[in-house]
Amino acid sequence: MNQHKHIIHHMLTAVLVGGLLFQGCKPEIEGELGEPFDKSEGIAGTWQLNSFVQKDLNSPVQEERDLSSFFVDGTVTPLQLSFAADGTYSVAIEKGKNYFGEGGQWMFDDPDYPSLIELHTATDTLVYNLGSMVRTFDPSMKIEYRRSCNGTATNIYTFEFNRLN
Repeated sequence: MNQHKHIIHHMLTAVLVGGLLFQGCKPEIEGELGEPFDKSEGIAGTWQLNSFVQKDLNSPVQEERDLSSFFVDGTVTPLQLSFAADGTYSVAIEKGKNYFGEGGQWMFDDPDYPSLIELHTATDTLVYNLGSMVRTFDPSMKIEYRRSCNGTATNIYTFEFNRLN
């Protein structure tokens, strides 16, 4: 029995020493993350619609349908959104339903950690989820419009845009 305890003691010691050696092999973190990027600068510019997808939340499989052809047909210029650094925005559309108003003022719900973009037109305030936050060098952006009926979410429309400038 004594020898059994002695073997267990050596095994535990070996595991502890091995763990300490393994932990000592972690690389040191070098450098800094730098300053956070300006979210308003990231979205500033002109964005052209690349795809439009509808997700049906009432479907048991939450089916997604690519409805891009309602906006993009290869002959007319697809929907374009332009966001200016001064907080104004404009919409150019030749085909499809305009979900973004005629233009006006734009802002994020939180300038440091935005999850929503608000579009203030002359007559309405439109609120959309950001699919991701864009930086000045990102080539694409997603905006989600979540439709609901009587307080229950029914559809998510995902607009994916490509940066023009």
